[in-house]
Amino acid sequence: MHIPDGYLSPVFSLGTGVATIPVWGVAVNKVKKVLNQRTVPLLAIFAAFSFTIMMFNIPVPGGTTAHAIGGTLIAVVLGPWAAVIGISTALIIQALFFGDGGVLAIFANCLNMGIILPFIGYFVYRLIASRAPLRSTRRVWAAGIGAYLGITASALAVGIELGLQPLLFQAGGHPLYSPYPLQVAIPTMLLSHALGASLVEALVTALGVVYIQKNHPQYLTTLRGTVAEADASAGSRQAMPLWQMLALGLSCGLAILLAAGLITGHGDFTHLFGTDWSHVAWSDVGIMLVIVLGLALGLIPLAWFLLPKSIRKVGTIFVALAVFVPIGLIAPGFAYAEGSPEDVKQAFGYMPQGLKQLSGVWSAPFSGYNLQSSFFNGPNVPMWRQGLGYELSGLLGILLIGVLFWGVATLLTHQHKDENMQQEERAHV
Repeated sequence: MHIPDGYLSPVFSLGTGVATIPVWGVAVNKVKKVLNQRTVPLLAIFAAFSFTIMMFNIPVPGGTTAHAIGGTLIAVVLGPWAAVIGISTALIIQALFFGDGGVLAIFANCLNMGIILPFIGYFVYRLIASRAPLRSTRRVWAAGIGAYLGITASALAVGIELGLQPLLFQAGGHPLYSPYPLQVAIPTMLLSHALGASLVEALVTALGVVYIQKNHPQYLTTLRGTVAEADASAGSRQAMPLWQMLALGLSCGLAILLAAGLITGHGDFTHLFGTDWSHVAWSDVGIMLVIVLGLALGLIPLAWFLLPKSIRKVGTIFVALAVFVPIGLIAPGFAYAEGSPEDVKQAFGYMPQGLKQLSGVWSAPFSGYNLQSSFFNGPNVPMWRQGLGYELSGLLGILLIGVLFWGVATLLTHQHKDENMQQEERAHV
C-alpha cells in the first residue's frame, strides 16, 4: 500500500498535494477546536496503533504481502478528521525515519491511506449503524464492513495511480516510472486486499469496537461526545462476546485466505495463503519465535504490573504488539509495487529511468525498520537478529509519535493557561 519513491512521477506525486494539503488544513482546524486532555492522548494512541499494525505484513493471493491500517477504527472513535491527522502522522514518520513509503510520495500515500480510507470507512459505518445503541452488535458489523470497504477503496486508488504512470510518462517506448499498466495494477491491488488485507482490517476494526463497547463506550460518540451521551444511548450490551468475535473472525479470515491462496496457487499446498513458503528458512523462524515468545512471557506481565492503572490495558496491548511485530517478517516476498529497481528489472527486463533516479532520493536513518548496526542487519544476519531490530525500530516509532503528541499537548496546555489568564485579566478590568 505504501508507494515508494520512483513509482510515481514527481509531478504526479507532488500534484496529489493539491487534494491532500487542503484536507490537512481543514482537519487541523476542526480537530484543534476539540483538542483537550482526553483527545490528545487518544489521538497519540491511535496514531501509534496505526503505525504498529502496518508493520504486520501478511501473505495475500498473488504471492505478495499486505497489511492493515486501522483508519476506520480511528474514524469511528475520534471522527474522520482526527483519523486524517493520526494516520498522516504515522505515514510521515514511516517515510522520514524508516523508508516505508517515499518522501516524494507522502502526499499520495496520505491521500490513499489517510483520507480516502477513513472517510469511506466512516460514512459506511454511519450509514449501516444509523441510530443503533452504542453497544449493539450492529455497530460492530457496521465498523467491520466500513473498514473492509475503506481499505479496499484505498487499494483501488493506489492501483489507479500506479496504472496511470505508463500512460502518462514514457520514453523510448518504456515507462519512466511504474511499469504496471491499469489492467494489471487495479486487479492486483483489489485482489490482494479484497481477499487479504481488507479482511484483516475488518477484523481489527470490529474487535476494536467490541473492546471499546465493553470498556469505554463513551469514546464511540466521537470527539464531541460526552460520557452522559454515551450512557444515555448505550442500550443493551453486544450479543456476541469478544472471544466469540475473535474466533469467528479469525476462522473466516483464515478460511478465505486459504481458499484464495489455493486457487491462485493452482491447488499447490506449498503456496498456502497465496505465497511460496519454500523460500522460508523455517529453522531461523523457529529460533525467532522462541525468542519472541520468551520476551512476551517476560515483558507483557511486567507491563501489566508496572504500568499505571489508568493506562494498564492499553499500554499492555501496545507492549504485546511491539513484542510480536517480528511475525511480520515471516511471510516471503514484498508488497506489490514496493520492490527495488533491480526487482523491476528482473521482472520486466529493463529498469525504468525515473525509477532508477528517484528510488534513492531519501536515505532514511532506519531504512527497512532496521537499526543501522551489523548486529541487526546484513547479508548473513540470522532472522532472530533481524526480528530484534524490527522490534526495536517499532518501539522507536511509537516513541517518536508519543514525543510528537506530548509536545502538542504541552503547547495546548500553555495556550489554555494563557487564555485563562487573559480572561481573568479582562474580568478584573
